[in-house]
Amino acid sequence: FFGVISSSPAPRRSPLFGQIRSPSYPKPYPNNNVSRWDIQVPTGYVVKLTFKYFDLEPSESCFYDYVKIKADKKDLGRYCGRLGSTTGNYPGRKEFVSKGNKMRLAFHSDFSNEDNGTVIPYRGFLAYYKAVDVDECDPNRAAENDERPQCQHFCHNYVGGYFCSCRIGYQLQSDHHSCKVECSSELFTEASGYLSSPEYPQPYPEDLRCNYSIRLQKGLSITLKFLEPFEIDDHQQVHCPYDQLKIQARGREIGEFCGREPPGIIETNSNEVDILFLTDESGFSRGWKIHYTSEKIRCPQPVPRDQFTIIRDLQPVYQFQDYFVVSCKTGYNLMEGDRKLMSFTAVCQADGTWHQPMPRCEIVNCGSPKNLTNGVFSYVTESANNEYQSVISYQCNEPYYHIVTGTGGDRFTCSPEGTWLDQDGQKRIPSCLPVCGKPVHPVVEVQRILGGKSAGRGNFPWQALTGINGRGGGALLGDRWILTAAHTIFPKGGVRNNVSLEQLAEEADIFLGHTNVDELHKMGNHPVRRIFIHPDYNPKDEHNFNGDIALLELKNPVTLGPTLLPICLPDATSTSFYTHGHMGYVSGFGVDKNRISSDLKYVSLPAVAREKCRSWLDSNKKGMPMVFSENMFCAGFLEGKQDTCQGDSGSIFTVLDRESGRWVATGIVSWGIGCATGYGFYTKVLSYVDWINGIVKEG
Repeated sequence: FFGVISSSPAPRRSPLFGQIRSPSYPKPYPNNNVSRWDIQVPTGYVVKLTFKYFDLEPSESCFYDYVKIKADKKDLGRYCGRLGSTTGNYPGRKEFVSKGNKMRLAFHSDFSNEDNGTVIPYRGFLAYYKAVDVDECDPNRAAENDERPQCQHFCHNYVGGYFCSCRIGYQLQSDHHSCKVECSSELFTEASGYLSSPEYPQPYPEDLRCNYSIRLQKGLSITLKFLEPFEIDDHQQVHCPYDQLKIQARGREIGEFCGREPPGIIETNSNEVDILFLTDESGFSRGWKIHYTSEKIRCPQPVPRDQFTIIRDLQPVYQFQDYFVVSCKTGYNLMEGDRKLMSFTAVCQADGTWHQPMPRCEIVNCGSPKNLTNGVFSYVTESANNEYQSVISYQCNEPYYHIVTGTGGDRFTCSPEGTWLDQDGQKRIPSCLPVCGKPVHPVVEVQRILGGKSAGRGNFPWQALTGINGRGGGALLGDRWILTAAHTIFPKGGVRNNVSLEQLAEEADIFLGHTNVDELHKMGNHPVRRIFIHPDYNPKDEHNFNGDIALLELKNPVTLGPTLLPICLPDATSTSFYTHGHMGYVSGFGVDKNRISSDLKYVSLPAVAREKCRSWLDSNKKGMPMVFSENMFCAGFLEGKQDTCQGDSGSIFTVLDRESGRWVATGIVSWGIGCATGYGFYTKVLSYVDWINGIVKEG
């Protein structure tokens, strides 16, 4: 039988006392029994055991039945017998104490308990144990056990254990016993101060590994002054074999010192110094003490590189962390190489140099002036360059464009900020707007389209040839709009009138700048971005051409010249252009002698009074009740020999405004009855000027 009595380190779970009984106690124990009990109490305690009752068969040397006690790998005795027995080893009230926290009891009985044939009932034993706190800090206990003291400096006992502590300036080591001076990472950051070996001027401890670091601001140089006494263990024949004092500056070793002669004053020329102090395990020297100081370093006086450089608040002396600021005279830029600086400040560095070199001042260059679309600029100042205070003037390509400026005018000056500014200090350059209705080669004689001669180049420079749903005409407005008739896009009763305006814009062909169709095609078409048709136009009503007007926006503006100029729009005062007999011109690539014309033709036609137009229309309607609205007018001769015809649709009826000398679009070829048979009918442009301007200005 084996019984185990034990406890774990956790006091809550581990009983600090208990009892042990022999098998069957208090009845006699059985024969041939071997039992064992292991007692364990928490660390920091010892086991104390006593027998309350003890009754085992006595024998010499306890050979038969016995209890054996063992602790700390030592036997504490072998016991048997009973109170008053003459043989055996009766324990009585003896206390058994372990040195550690463990103890073992072993019980052994042989095959019988007889004396001269009589069986004697031995009852066994009852033992009590308890955990007893150990005073680990008792120096006598260490001496008795031939051990070193538990703690190098101070020992503190508590129930169940102890802990060590150290004197001020020392640190407990990982063995929780030893104490060492804590000097492995001493840091000094003040501009001046003192540092010394531990315990100075008393002998320093053994086995030191000290590192004193002085870390000051960059630009300060540290000076070390050694004070008396100076004592470090040395040897007469070998340099510093035992203890060493090493001084390093920025990783550079200045020296290794020992003995009794102080090194004096050391100029380190550094803001970072490390002092290493290493000792062995013996010695009685008193150590060392240092007084360190520091001072700022100087930088050379700054000198300008040119006459345009300004050094603000120049000082007689510049030291570490001092700085100076540089600027330039008006109209000059701070430059570092090819890089423009917005400002410049140089700081005196730790090594006595300026952190960046002196810049130079370079005259401001505004760069090439912005190009004026359809215009040019010229230099007004003698020096034709783009530097500070240079002056330019903008002009437009006349007579095709006229200049529009802000209140600052057309002259721009290179400013100190490096930008071209007008006299109001504005950056925005002028604009060149198209000049309308001013052909370089205006028509000088009256010819008739039917049988007349071709128009000369530049007679009608606004004339456009359109190809959308068949061939038609139009006129240039500004530099990117085409004025034409809506029915050239969606013909009356046309089969493609369900096609979107976006698709028609993609398909549209616009030709400008020539009087010959073949030449126009060679010059290339002008792509259309958007098409606008007046909302009053109804392509399904074949008897009503009201609202027969459309605008086409070109993707790119055109460049104006002698053969390409826009027509002017009428204003509210232009009603006289529609009076009876007022002559106008219509040009177009229409039908000439029943053949499609390949050259631009023109005809001079008079405007006709509204009542005459209506009277003629009523007499020639031929079953076609055509609408003649206030937004239309008619022109031509009753004999019909000079009227426009198919292919001229969308072309413009123009008149010369003799007051301004400009040609004005008053009508758009819209509809008629037959070809060259009486009056032709035109969309009255004056009725739609507001609609046109609304679209053009928004675009």
